Amino acid sequence: MADGEARADDILDAENAEEAGTDTRAPGRWQSFRAWRQTPFVLWALAAFAGLTALVFWHTFSGQPVLQSSDAKLWFLSGTVVFWLPLILLLRDSPDNFAHGPSLRLPAVCVGLLVCLSGGLAAVTEWGGGLSGALHDQLQGAPFIACVFAALALAFLPLAWNAVNLSRFQAAERRKTDVPRANIDGMNDSKDAEAMGALVATLVVGSIIVFAICAGIFNESVSFDNLIGIAIGFLVVGAFAVVVFMDPLSQLTPVRWLSRVFSFAARGARPLAAFYDAVDTFLVRIVAVMTGMEHRSGAARYGILGLILISLCLLGWYLPPKWGLIPCALGIVAAVSVSRLWSWVEDDRALAALTDFKPTTPYRTSMREDYRDETLLGFLFVFFLIPIMMSNAHWSGLFGPDMFQLPKGQETGFLDWFGYFGVTLIKAVPIVDWAEIYNFGQPRPGADSDLISMNTVASQHAVFMARSTVDLVLIASLLQAISITGRNRQQKRLYKAGTDPANKFRPGLIDRLDTFVEKAELRRTMMACLRPGAPWPEKHTTPEQAHKIHFNLNVQSTRPGLVDFRRYNADRLGQMHGEYKDPVARAFIAAISVERPDFDLTPRLVLLDNMAEKGAPESDLYTMLDRISTDLSETPANVHLTIEVLRSILFHTARRAGLREFKQHVIRLLATCQPDEEVIEALADIAGRSNPDAYQYTKVAAIEAIDQVARRQPTKQGVRAAMAILKQVQRCEPGAMTGAAIRRTLAGLQELLKSLKS
Repeated sequence: MADGEARADDILDAENAEEAGTDTRAPGRWQSFRAWRQTPFVLWALAAFAGLTALVFWHTFSGQPVLQSSDAKLWFLSGTVVFWLPLILLLRDSPDNFAHGPSLRLPAVCVGLLVCLSGGLAAVTEWGGGLSGALHDQLQGAPFIACVFAALALAFLPLAWNAVNLSRFQAAERRKTDVPRANIDGMNDSKDAEAMGALVATLVVGSIIVFAICAGIFNESVSFDNLIGIAIGFLVVGAFAVVVFMDPLSQLTPVRWLSRVFSFAARGARPLAAFYDAVDTFLVRIVAVMTGMEHRSGAARYGILGLILISLCLLGWYLPPKWGLIPCALGIVAAVSVSRLWSWVEDDRALAALTDFKPTTPYRTSMREDYRDETLLGFLFVFFLIPIMMSNAHWSGLFGPDMFQLPKGQETGFLDWFGYFGVTLIKAVPIVDWAEIYNFGQPRPGADSDLISMNTVASQHAVFMARSTVDLVLIASLLQAISITGRNRQQKRLYKAGTDPANKFRPGLIDRLDTFVEKAELRRTMMACLRPGAPWPEKHTTPEQAHKIHFNLNVQSTRPGLVDFRRYNADRLGQMHGEYKDPVARAFIAAISVERPDFDLTPRLVLLDNMAEKGAPESDLYTMLDRISTDLSETPANVHLTIEVLRSILFHTARRAGLREFKQHVIRLLATCQPDEEVIEALADIAGRSNPDAYQYTKVAAIEAIDQVARRQPTKQGVRAAMAILKQVQRCEPGAMTGAAIRRTLAGLQELLKSLKS
């Protein structure tokens, strides 16, 4: 699934450097078409269209109608996916703007197709089932199923393709910014510990599965009650004994021998650990991205995830039972992938606190969102998918006939299965599993019940898996939420520990909090510090006004539950002041700058330059540039655009990918500066003369900006100077795309020069 924006630098040799010197030949259309990133998909679509059209012509004119039956038409419809797939892939995101986050074009088309598929299947099944038996049989046939799954592939494959491209881009960016990790990942002890954990987990899960199978097979002939009680009792006592006497036991010779044996076993289990890590990475990097988790908007994330899971629920219920298990399984995988992403983010938050939030720390995620709510939304649908899977398992016959006992027989509907799962849920959830003690949900002796019940060993396994899933979902979420709460409190305790009441600017053991805690605590503190009766700060509120009129900063130290932001990291405070749009938050930070001697409010443009120099995440760069654009539209007099700072921003991002819109926007700002001669000189350097940008789209944007500046107030001398500079850039062999842009610009400026002569 390799994909990328074709760069003219890579095909310069193939085109024989046609732009070198004063050569005025433009690259041919064929060369431009070959260099276009969409060319393979256009050719793919044309070839598929030709093949499908040939089949239609054969059916129409050959006298051998091969598409006459309804089954043949369905097979043909499912085969058209080879034509529609490359067309949808044309909407995939360009790597030039991956740092800006995925666009909604591709998800809108794919999710829309999925919604239409599931809604159409539900409508046809509900309304068409009573029309004729032939239609019902057609909905069960292989051609119709192939058509449905072809549409599923058409919806999911482009999302997967885009996710792979985004994952590759992010991996390349992490390799550029992360510190060498040989001392972390290369340690044998670390690898052995991970391998031993994978081995133990595999053995435990395997033992549980074996025990469940044996219990299901021999539950009528063998009693496990006393045997299991004795085994569990010894296991619990042994576990406590090992923990209590771990240190003295570790010095015994037999224990040392066992340690060497386990170390050998751990080395042998490294491939198993690598496999689990690959699966986990696939879930987070690919599946979670497919469900919308990389989108910057919360509405986009919730909408894409919710619509996908709703569609999979409908497909699972309305498809034939044995095929309906597949979309249900896909839905559970999607929910688990979001949960794993949440876990990765929380691990990175803990790592950030341990490493004092150093930007070179090898984080696995960007930590823009905590994904807790998205995880809960995904788990919500798991509670609908499990009863649908139980129903499909029963009616499919894959696990034997009459898997469950159904009092209503063929009339059993979704609510019946959901009710049975609800009873199972009550028996599985900790604390309320007392329901089974009082026979809650069990039929009373001699009384009729409309409740579904287990009937075979397969049904027992299904209920066991459902209960285990619920236990894992609830317990894992609960434990993670508890650990997050504890870590947040620990951060605030460390922030306050070691402070000096006499020095309100002296930091504690740490001088900043993680991003999520920071936002919540800043809002709590600034609202508490607002003076009663004072008006709310506005965009034009000065730091002195904020300090004197709006905020009483001493409240931070008088209320124990508040975080005193006067001790906060100065660099981070400045970045927050630049990033936030809320005038209240900006005024609160500005009020702190009045009191704090080592903290000055830096203009946003200078902040952006500092962030670019330090290699800040691309999303932060886009956010700051967006704030600068807002300032220019609202208060242009307060934004001092300078050639030096804008050129510095482009210099520090020259080798960074995924910033196409960012660089083009900065170049547009640079083109508005004065004087024109210095602007053109700076743009010429970007285009290829000195310290150029690494990407053709930036160089082309610089050439177009030179043309714009030269035409702003055209004079003969100015136009000639611009043309001379463009020829200097041309002699530096900037690349085919840039060379073509230079030739177009020179031709246009030549015409402009003629008009000035007349």
